[in-house]
Amino acid sequence: MKRILIPVLSVLLITVLTACGGAEAATPEISAEDLASTAVAEAWLVLTQTAAAVPTVTAVPPTFTPQPSNTPAPLVLLPTLPPATISVAVTPTSECNQIPGPEPKGDLVSVEFRNDSQGSTNLSFGMSYPNDKGECYTYSYTIGKDDVVSTKVLAGCYWGWAWITGATSAENSVAKSGDVTICITDTSVIHKIRITQERVDFR
Repeated sequence: MKRILIPVLSVLLITVLTACGGAEAATPEISAEDLASTAVAEAWLVLTQTAAAVPTVTAVPPTFTPQPSNTPAPLVLLPTLPPATISVAVTPTSECNQIPGPEPKGDLVSVEFRNDSQGSTNLSFGMSYPNDKGECYTYSYTIGKDDVVSTKVLAGCYWGWAWITGATSAENSVAKSGDVTICITDTSVIHKIRITQERVDFR
């Protein structure tokens, strides 16, 4: 029995080996259509990977800019007015509508009022703003036709207003300094003020 089995197994083994390795494996052929399809697929793959590699555009959040804080405006110091006629709007304040005190604290200057209005004059001569002592007065004078009144007033800047009465009511008029400030601060001179039918000003 053993003698029959060995030759049978040998034949089977040879048959199997011959069937497996006896002939060359055939090389499959690729058609032109398959090559074109493969090339197109590879091209689409490259495009897809390139598009995926591009970074996406993200909106940049706005940067916070703090609002400017309320800073006070710089203090501007105004120069002191020289003793001259300066064109400014003059409006007497209520604190300056006071009768002069008996003993003024500020510097006094000499002033001479001359009435050239051709009538009798009631003159109001008031300070535009207080002096460095806080004094601010309005002086009143009655001056006859062609008269001159010499007096002393506090050094400062003034406005003038005069009611002029003539022989008839038609001759009555008002004289004023208008928008001119009369500054008299020099204590070494006599400041001369002239009153006409329309103006109160330096002469």
